[in-house]
Amino acid sequence: MANTEFGKDKIKRVICLVLIFGGFAILHNFVPEGLDQAGWDGFLVLFVTVLLWLTEAVPMAVTSIFALFFGAWVGFEKEANILANFASTGPFFLLAAMVIGQIFTKVGLGRRISLYVLPMFGNKAKAVLLAVMMGTCVVSMFLADIPTALVFFGLCAPILEQNGCEPGKSKFGKAIMLGIPVGAAIGGIGTPAGSGMNAVTMSLLKNICGVEISFGQWSLVGVPVALVSIVLAWLILCWLCKPEIDIVKGLDSLKEDRKNVGPLKGDELKFTIVFAIMVVLWFIPKQTGIDMYMTAWGGIFIMSLPGMNLVNWKEASTKIDWSAFLICGAATALATVVANLGTGAWLSGILSNLFLSKVAGMGLVVLLLVINVMMAVGHYPMPQGVSLAGLCLPVVGALAVNLGLNPIVVCLPVCMSTSMLLLVPIDPTCFTTYSGGYWKIKDMMSSGILITIGYILVSSLWTAVIAATGALG
Repeated sequence: MANTEFGKDKIKRVICLVLIFGGFAILHNFVPEGLDQAGWDGFLVLFVTVLLWLTEAVPMAVTSIFALFFGAWVGFEKEANILANFASTGPFFLLAAMVIGQIFTKVGLGRRISLYVLPMFGNKAKAVLLAVMMGTCVVSMFLADIPTALVFFGLCAPILEQNGCEPGKSKFGKAIMLGIPVGAAIGGIGTPAGSGMNAVTMSLLKNICGVEISFGQWSLVGVPVALVSIVLAWLILCWLCKPEIDIVKGLDSLKEDRKNVGPLKGDELKFTIVFAIMVVLWFIPKQTGIDMYMTAWGGIFIMSLPGMNLVNWKEASTKIDWSAFLICGAATALATVVANLGTGAWLSGILSNLFLSKVAGMGLVVLLLVINVMMAVGHYPMPQGVSLAGLCLPVVGALAVNLGLNPIVVCLPVCMSTSMLLLVPIDPTCFTTYSGGYWKIKDMMSSGILITIGYILVSSLWTAVIAATGALG
């Protein structure tokens, strides 16, 4: 049976490869009007790369490296120029976020925070759900989604058992276990530090559109959107998964555990001090002359110094998702080169003529709503967030220039949407609580649709409000 399954998988992968590269070979000869051969080849190589990522016909990390050299072989750009764009700031901030997330988990600060968060609003079931979701959301604004979600999962699982919440049957258990990854995903949009993908899209925005959004500008939009969206998500989960219990038992033991952990000391205190300084520096780069990337790696450097010893690189390197790093680097490199070849302007012209120019004439809020909806729906055929952003940013950026709009305002929804993968729950963040057995894929998708609609409305309205103040430039 296993050999049969392996054989079927092998055949599917071969068919995918034949179709993808066969399609490339055919389409390569049909250059559309308004685009030269280099621009068309660049677009096709980027699209081939995305299809290979989606089908996983070959490992995604291998595809990422192959695509860089394949693009140079096809000839739309020199090899050195493609590789130069790989070494942009975004992928290295993603790497920093993964390292910091590991340190956060290792020193035990996550457990301390969760001990204070869970009883925050009382012991009523709905209040505990709000505390879990809000706590996960706020912590995830500054730390990687997955470690944050795992910390809250580890603390909530025994409490659910203590309250007799049976996996697969308990609605309260389902709400809690859905609320944790939802909180982490929504919190990830709050600040650039909330997800390494945020920094990747910021890097793309700078490379493609020539504009730079600051940590403070992103947070001015992202934090309120995240906080309002998490409250809406809480209301939705309370409605869909009405708790079968009224009072949550076991919170008193958390208060006792809180006393036992004692004051901050040792590695926990070292990390807290350094990270608190990093957060402050992220918000004041103009005053210090230190950008968010230098702050991130400067903090990690300090944590690695003798006497600090918070970073064990041999251990850390085994837990880093190197595939994610390579995918982000490749997406950034290819999207940047393709945008510089005029492909983004060509696509934006087509979309503008079709409907986007008319939509823009209806007002900024309507345009932002349409862009947010397009990005949300785009996750179905293209669930890899950074690859979707890599395809869309050149188009939306060029559209903003053509319509005389601020690129930051129009492109920010594209950047923020990379973390909102609740419609297509294949992101590792979504699966941090799946092993508990409390929810199924259909539960995440059904709640994800409503939560995403709420997020789209909040994001569009608040972005328009902040844009009107001139705070985004």
